Amino acid sequence: MPHMVISYSKALAEKIDIQQLTQAIWDSADKTGLFTPQAIKVRAFPVEHYVTANTDQPFVHVDAKLFEGRTVEQKQGMLSGYFDVIANLVADDVSISVEAIELAKSNYLKR
Repeated sequence: MPHMVISYSKALAEKIDIQQLTQAIWDSADKTGLFTPQAIKVRAFPVEHYVTANTDQPFVHVDAKLFEGRTVEQKQGMLSGYFDVIANLVADDVSISVEAIELAKSNYLKR
């Protein structure tokens, strides 16, 4: 934990380097100091079919799944960092959203 799950409109892969985006989100998570580097996981999944505000506007969305216990300020700082990283990599017409999802440790198992 944490798991940063990036969803993006599939066509963006022709315009930006998705691995670079994935690494940039990992780097941003590491810079927060909220997590140990070996715990940070980032995955990116293309979305082929979607509607954004009843249009085909491209998008990048990050679900930041983390255990409970961070302050509001820590989460907001983390999310702002992710938002800025994405904004620096995509065109202005790309919709960007980020969300922190807190999980209870009792609801998570790992091998």
